[in-house]
Amino acid sequence: MHEADPNAFPENLYAPPKAVVADQARASVVPEFYVVESGKFLILFFGTLGFYGLYWFWKHWASQRDRHRLDVWPVPRAIFSIFFAHALNRRITQRLAQREIAYAWSPGGWATLYVVATILSRIFDRLTILGIGWPTTDILALAAMVPVGVSLLQAQHAANMACDDPEGSGNERLTAANYVWLLVGGLVWVLALFGLTISPEEMT
Repeated sequence: MHEADPNAFPENLYAPPKAVVADQARASVVPEFYVVESGKFLILFFGTLGFYGLYWFWKHWASQRDRHRLDVWPVPRAIFSIFFAHALNRRITQRLAQREIAYAWSPGGWATLYVVATILSRIFDRLTILGIGWPTTDILALAAMVPVGVSLLQAQHAANMACDDPEGSGNERLTAANYVWLLVGGLVWVLALFGLTISPEEMT
C-alpha cells in the first residue's frame, strides 16, 4: 500500500478545490427565491395580520444568500424591509431578464407602494396608541394591510416566474406549522377587533 507523497503536485493545478465544488453543487439546488402559491400567500398574510410578511422577506433573502453566497443578513432585511423592498424586486427583475422570461410588472412601483403603505400603517398604529383619531386611525392601520399585501403578492408572482413555477404549485398546501401561525394570527385578529370597541383611554 503506497502512502501519498506530501510533496507531490496535484494532477490538475487548475482544478478548483473539492470543497469549493461541493459548495457550488449545494448552492445550485437552493431555490433562487421563495416560492409560494398565491392563495396560500394571501391566507397566511392576512390570516396573521401581516406578520407573515416578516417570514416572507426572510425566506427570499435567505434563498438569495444561500444561492449566491452573499454576505447579507436575512433577519435584519426582514425586520427593516422598507429599506430592502426595492433591492429584492430588482433582484427578481434581474433574474427574469437573465432567463429571458417576459413578465410585465413594475418592480419599483410595487416596492414603493409597499414602503408607503407600511409607513402609513405604522403611523396610524402609533396615533392609535396615543389615542389620537381613534377608532379611525385603528381602522386605517388595518386597511393599510391591503396595499401592503397586494404589493408583496405582485413580487411573489414575479419570483414564482423566475423559479419556473408560475403557479407556485411547489408550495401550495398549508402545513401544520402554517395552521399554528393561523391560530396565533386568529388570536391577534380577535385582539385587534376588540381594540376597535374600546378606546385607548379605557384600556389604560
